Amino acid sequence: MIGTSRRGFIGGLACAGGLALSGIRPAAAGPALAAAYPEILKFAVTRDGSPLGVVMERFGPDGADGVAEVYIDFVVGFAGIALYRYEHRSRERWRDGRLAALDTVTNDDGTDQAVTARAGSDGLRVDGMQGRLVAPADILPSSYWHPRFVEQRRMLDSQLGRIVEFTIDPVGAETVIALGRPVDTLRYAMRGDIDLDFWYDADRVWQKMTFTIGGSFIEYTRIAPEPGDAGRFRTPLRDGRGLPAA
Repeated sequence: MIGTSRRGFIGGLACAGGLALSGIRPAAAGPALAAAYPEILKFAVTRDGSPLGVVMERFGPDGADGVAEVYIDFVVGFAGIALYRYEHRSRERWRDGRLAALDTVTNDDGTDQAVTARAGSDGLRVDGMQGRLVAPADILPSSYWHPRFVEQRRMLDSQLGRIVEFTIDPVGAETVIALGRPVDTLRYAMRGDIDLDFWYDADRVWQKMTFTIGGSFIEYTRIAPEPGDAGRFRTPLRDGRGLPAA
């Protein structure tokens, strides 16, 4: 893709990836995070049916806290040439059911981006690409895994460090293919800066996502993690940047 259509697709894909791109039960924190979700939640991502990349999220305890990590790697190519590349790494630290800290780094086709956030007495203090802000203490980041996400009307954009507002409503019960088998889910429609559809199972574990951007249909399908996937979370971006030490 070239010109305006390519730019529109890239911009939308970056938004969806960074907003992508958080399941704790609403009151869960710390080690309960590991029990609430599988260790690694992995999605194969396609563009118009062709492989685009992967999104993975890893969950586990760290003392009294819970930690969620995100790994995203997308490549738009043509004839073996990478036309666009998107990489994102993030780490969320959860304490007493709220986000206590967030660190992210992103390579948006050569554009370096980073966000840091720390809980303070006045809310979540965020340093992002658009400056500093104080977000509500109970805000969720844009990683989509948290079961309370479907109850939200705003979120913290993990790629840019801005607050995004939207609506999200249930569409209805549907059966989707996840982990290679049929899964009963409830579909939700998010409408705002970008329109997304999500599918969560009865425990609100994220199973699927779709959206259309720049004339291309993007689909996230849950698949089983592979040996070695855990090691990919700590790999730096291709520009050498990585997350700060935990």
